[in-house]
Amino acid sequence: MANVANSKAYHEMKPVNELALEQGEPLKEVIVAEATPSYFEKMLGAGEEPPPQLSLYYSSFSFLGAFVGMSAIGLLHTYVMMPEANMALLVGSFGAMSVILFSGFKTPVAQPKNVIIGNTIGGLVGVVVFESMALLGLQQMLWLGAALAVSLTIVAQEITGTVHPPGGATALIYVITPPVQHLRYWFVLCPSFLGAVIMVAVACVTNNLSSDRVYPQYWWPSAEEAESEESEPETLLGRYFKKFQGAKAKPLPAAFPPLAQTWCSFLGAFVGVATLGLLHAYVIIPMMHETLLIGAFGAMSVIIFSAWKVPFAQPKNAIIGNTLGGLVGVCVYNFLQAFGLGQHVWFGAALAVALTILVQEITNTVHPPGGATALLFEIVPMLHKFEFMYVLTPSFLGTVILVLIGCITNNLVAKRHYPQFWFPF
Repeated sequence: MANVANSKAYHEMKPVNELALEQGEPLKEVIVAEATPSYFEKMLGAGEEPPPQLSLYYSSFSFLGAFVGMSAIGLLHTYVMMPEANMALLVGSFGAMSVILFSGFKTPVAQPKNVIIGNTIGGLVGVVVFESMALLGLQQMLWLGAALAVSLTIVAQEITGTVHPPGGATALIYVITPPVQHLRYWFVLCPSFLGAVIMVAVACVTNNLSSDRVYPQYWWPSAEEAESEESEPETLLGRYFKKFQGAKAKPLPAAFPPLAQTWCSFLGAFVGVATLGLLHAYVIIPMMHETLLIGAFGAMSVIIFSAWKVPFAQPKNAIIGNTLGGLVGVCVYNFLQAFGLGQHVWFGAALAVALTILVQEITNTVHPPGGATALLFEIVPMLHKFEFMYVLTPSFLGTVILVLIGCITNNLVAKRHYPQFWFPF
């Protein structure tokens, strides 16, 4: 649209020089400024290119890391946390976390500070909002609690510089999932904090097996990294463990939105989740007998309304990536049921998330909430009855709604331009 505007400006100035030529005067220099797109023009996209296609070698390590990470969470949940402590460890947000840690391991949202603190904040906000709503006698207004939990998580993450999309899912899951609400503030410790620590540890072990991966990029970002001349370890094992120290990369200065834009992140997330909640309660359930509000949309809200500029957040990735997650989740569940393996929930969870990442990378539609969408179908029994309708709603329909609201709210800020691209192939 900028090119159209510049062309128009040029043609409007052309008669000035034609008149100058007729009068024998020197030509006047025409300075054409880059036109600022209007509110509605921004919805057409900024014309940015999508990230390059990832190789199968890269995807093999993404699959390995996700499978090992989810297996660790699932096995500990099944054989340790539930029977010994009656505490849940396997929740849907770890599907999104797997995509971030093992596919987008270089991104700021994948670094240990953001993963551990950002997810723990999500758990804390979710519990506080739920308990506050119950104290005020508003617990029946599920849509309001869901919207507040996700939007306030984004505010807390942006203020602390720990934006991490699965934290939004963790907050939403507590508000809308009765089986975990008995944990109360223990939910902040397990699964929110403990699960994030386990996933970061697995990411260090598996990501660094690849010769072209170093995880983390940094442990705790600082303004200045002390540079020291360190000799490269001679042994293969020494080089492997040296990666655990981090790549000493500096966080991108514009990795997260400035606090001046936090109001917009809050508004978008609140409107988006509230819309899903209201449609879920008053349209989808009574008229279609399906579901629309699931935990994955907490993570998606953080991506679209806070990390709106990253490739993960663009319509192609969001809509196709999340729909693929729903499809993979249903297919894996049915496959395991057909072969009598349905009782091994940990295995289905690990396989669904790992295959979602693989399919997303092959189609160049990596979108972390898709991992959560796949995982939720495996571990939430009440979703099984929806079968392949789960792919349509919530996987596809809920994403389209959030993308549209992202276009409406993000572009209220002059410096935001959403989407960056629509469907480039």
